[in-house]
Amino acid sequence: MILAEAGDWFALPLVHTTQGKAAVIALGYLVTLLASGRIIRALVPPPMPKPGVEAPAPSRRLHPSVVIGKAENILTVTMILASVETGLALLISAKALVRKEKIEEDPGFYLGGMLVNLTFGVLMGFLTRLAAFGE
Repeated sequence: MILAEAGDWFALPLVHTTQGKAAVIALGYLVTLLASGRIIRALVPPPMPKPGVEAPAPSRRLHPSVVIGKAENILTVTMILASVETGLALLISAKALVRKEKIEEDPGFYLGGMLVNLTFGVLMGFLTRLAAFGE
């Protein structure tokens, strides 16, 4: 157990039934998906406007950054729950490679958003794993 040194009470799961564990895991994913965007908007400055370029008209479709961020949330929580934290390095590398030009263009928004989103996903994955499995 990861936190056995902190006391046995801290390393015990909060739920003991399969249904309870499933509910805790579902809640962990739900909170991560619903709260990550709000946290990013609160902590990361908005993207810098490009000189001479008008902002696009609002669309009913989700912006690709939102879709990518939510996929990152799911993958991050899943990797933490499955105890394959080293897989996060692949996720970070792939995203940094794909977004390289955007990161160079506006690092505060793209790199900051990626790191805040990843940090929140790791935290939620860890708390969910701790509550469901006690480890």
